[in-house]
Amino acid sequence: MIRAFAAAGAAAAAMFATATVAGAEPKFDYADVPNMTYDVQLSTKCYSWERFIFGRGEGGQTYACHYIPNQWPPVDSGFWVWSPPLYGVQEIGAPCPTNRGAAAQTPDGLPLECAGDKGWQQEFYA
Repeated sequence: MIRAFAAAGAAAAAMFATATVAGAEPKFDYADVPNMTYDVQLSTKCYSWERFIFGRGEGGQTYACHYIPNQWPPVDSGFWVWSPPLYGVQEIGAPCPTNRGAAAQTPDGLPLECAGDKGWQQEFYA
């Protein structure tokens, strides 16, 4: 009888633990990079579109400072656009975790994009 209660208790505990994990909020593991800008808002001005281009919004969304060359009328600033998920500091050519849709930064601040079999490449917003 005691074994039956113990087995039932263990089964109930396992079911409760599984249900708790399944219903838990997803964990966001943001990979911030050096010289990142915080409290960014979409489409607002930015001034670092060549190196250290990444920013993060209030809700954790990753942004990139983007500049359109040869605009008319000419402007002296870029603007914040949505960026793919950020995977921290990486080296050019190193393997990347997805086929596409990932961003990173070199140690000296150049933006990188996951280029599938070619690994991390500097093709960001090209």
